[in-house]
Amino acid sequence: MADGGGCGWRGVLAVVAVLIAASSAVAQTTPQERAREAAAMITAAGFRIQGNQILNGCGRSAQPRPAAVDMNGDGRPEAVVSDADPGCYGPGGQQFWVIQKQGPARWALVGAGVGRIKLLETRTNGWRDYSLEGPGCQRTWTFQPGQGYVSLKPCPSDLAADGRLSTGAGPPRAAKPAPGNPADREAAFRAAGFPAVRGKHLACDKSQEATIDIRDLNGDGRPDAVVSDFGTECYGSTEQGFVIVTKEANGTWRKFFGNQGVPTFLTTRGAGGWPDIENGGPGFCHPIQRWNGADYVNIRWKAEQPGACAGRR
Repeated sequence: MADGGGCGWRGVLAVVAVLIAASSAVAQTTPQERAREAAAMITAAGFRIQGNQILNGCGRSAQPRPAAVDMNGDGRPEAVVSDADPGCYGPGGQQFWVIQKQGPARWALVGAGVGRIKLLETRTNGWRDYSLEGPGCQRTWTFQPGQGYVSLKPCPSDLAADGRLSTGAGPPRAAKPAPGNPADREAAFRAAGFPAVRGKHLACDKSQEATIDIRDLNGDGRPDAVVSDFGTECYGSTEQGFVIVTKEANGTWRKFFGNQGVPTFLTTRGAGGWPDIENGGPGFCHPIQRWNGADYVNIRWKAEQPGACAGRR
């Protein structure tokens, strides 16, 4: 990959110059325009700018390393941004993001993973496939229009006996997290909005308690938790909602996502390694949702009976 020969702001600005040169040989840009482009790139990859610092998703100082790579063969390079921080990304120590330029100072995330990216010579829908560096079976990620990069075929070790996502599925990861010590369980409940009341984590229906399932959902080596809430008053005929909370590298828990429905976590994944969700409920047509880096969005529908999803888009 052709990179800028540096990291942090200097490296990002160098890659901006490469991208500008590739898009137009006569382009004239000011330092301010290049700085805006650089800021847009790293923001699309999930970094945050605070003063003169670049912060990663764990709020830690980062020096992202961008590389200009023509992923879709159109002669205009995309950017692959990587960051190394074992304290944030688990035992693998690094994460990467694939971003595509959409216009002046406007970039979109199209792929991400925990580990070191390995570009392959094969292509899908015109885009280069990629995998991850490392021993053993590594899944291949392919570009799907309207979805970005997804992995449609997991390694055998990623599947539980029933064919669903196993607790340890995902990119290179640490050993399976423990079921959760009492302190973690209490912190996860609080982050999800269910503090203990007289020793019980009451659901919307006060005659029931909320439940918690602690697992590593996104394969970063740190535990996440799914807290399920119950009650027709809050969720109507679905009768259930859920909240996903995640444990940060500094040990704190934060709310990641919440929705009405009954979640089933699938083997296919979206940005950051987060698994797709089949959101169950009444009826025979259920949405399949994918994390795009900012929200879980519908990508398709699953019909439990023929024709149940007719007319859905």
